[in-house]
Amino acid sequence: MIKKYNVKCVAVLVDTDVLTTTFALVKEKIVHMKKYIIYLFALGIIFSSCSDFLDEDPKGKLTNSGSFKTASDLELGLVAMYNKVNGMYNETNFATVLMGGDDVTTRSGSNKGPFREFDTFSATDANPRMSWGQAYACVWAANNVIVNYEYATEASEEERLEAAGQAYFIRALTYFYLVRGWNELPLVTDLQFSFDIEKSSPEAVYELIVEDLKNAEKYLPEAWEGVKKGVAPTKGAAKAQLASVYLTMAGYPLKDETKYALAAQKAKEVIDNAAVYGYRLLDNFADLWTRKQFNDEIVFGLFYDRNIAPWTWENGNMRAPLPSKPEEEGGWDDYFAEINFFNAFPEGPRKDATFQTVIRPDAETTLHWTEGVQKHPYYKKMRDMDGYNPDEPWAYVDWWSSRTNMVIRYAEVLLVYAEAQAMAAGPDQTAYDAVNVVRNRAGLEDLPDGLSKIAFRDAVVMERAWEFAGAEINTARWYDLVRLERVEEAASNRHESELPILNPPTKDDYFAPIPIGEKLINPNL
Repeated sequence: MIKKYNVKCVAVLVDTDVLTTTFALVKEKIVHMKKYIIYLFALGIIFSSCSDFLDEDPKGKLTNSGSFKTASDLELGLVAMYNKVNGMYNETNFATVLMGGDDVTTRSGSNKGPFREFDTFSATDANPRMSWGQAYACVWAANNVIVNYEYATEASEEERLEAAGQAYFIRALTYFYLVRGWNELPLVTDLQFSFDIEKSSPEAVYELIVEDLKNAEKYLPEAWEGVKKGVAPTKGAAKAQLASVYLTMAGYPLKDETKYALAAQKAKEVIDNAAVYGYRLLDNFADLWTRKQFNDEIVFGLFYDRNIAPWTWENGNMRAPLPSKPEEEGGWDDYFAEINFFNAFPEGPRKDATFQTVIRPDAETTLHWTEGVQKHPYYKKMRDMDGYNPDEPWAYVDWWSSRTNMVIRYAEVLLVYAEAQAMAAGPDQTAYDAVNVVRNRAGLEDLPDGLSKIAFRDAVVMERAWEFAGAEINTARWYDLVRLERVEEAASNRHESELPILNPPTKDDYFAPIPIGEKLINPNL
């Protein structure tokens, strides 16, 4: 969400045969000016976070061609879209399907059962914390702009195309999440409701993702001015995401190794133009995790402002600070580090900035992580926020923060390039340079010269594991384990203190089940 905007639904109109549109009161806050505008949005598409995307009357097809006229109309459609994306990633639920990774685990008992299902490879289609419905709400919101932007004839061509570029980027980002999580899924590209839509193959989903990102790259500017500066996706962000998509396509399940060269090419375009786009690797890894909203390593981020009134779900970020905080300090224990992963993590400033190893329930008590209730080290990447005092971690901090979610970091671009270049053409000096700059920041020496293609690839993959540990949005460890077909191997290296695996994983566990509610509505799923 563009952080100075707020959208609130206030009325819903429904016809028995054809879905009508929803009137919404939109509060636009730019700089210090406030303005209320009545705008038409799609019922259940833009504002219904709680219902899944198929829970609608299938008889109608909705378009907004009559209401997209001006640049302001386009902007309000984009505000609704960013609202949905922010709402999808502002809690731990997005990471439920990533819990099989060997970097994260969860607790027994309490309400963590949905996380445990994926952590122990016993996921069911009744799991209530999969972000399927939220993801399709993002798709619908992006489709609303993509389908209708050309009707905004009172806007300039540049304004129409820039709006389309943002929507294409968000739709690609969302489908990239969905296809890596579920593999075969309904491919929705318009505003048509259907109870009999069939699943599309991952090849078809990736084809759309690539097409969308190429459109985004073509339409988006190199940089934004004004309120969108540093916030909205840019040409560089589209290139960076396309590089990650190509790298994923080279692995399981598509295993199209011709995509390595394309991934390297796109990542190199970002690296060569980093100064133009304003990207750089921060000097200190720990600086990434301060409460500061903007930094030069963010290629694309989601920005929150919990102080915008009136309160809405999408304005604040619930990922900081309580989900990864120990219960002794008032946290929720949603997730923490697997012990073997922590033990293998190279010592240095990156490890120090990634993990919390001392628990302080009060001013008089200090516990080593082995003495805590969960007996695990914790992730502290998303800990800092307004009001948080690291010297008094036991003090209450609100569960609702303005912390930024970094979706794509420049470090990801460098490591995508290193791996893809090595696999496409061998580990040349440019590949070494890309990975070594990330290692050096972490306090590690350069990789040794003369590594084979596979040995170099494996070193870069482990670098990704350490750099993005803790289920970072675009680069979760789980994704690498799946694309390299290493889930079974990783699961076998599990500390005896971890929750026992209920079912040894197979490739059937690489992707999440489609929620049972969707399948009951549509047997084709």
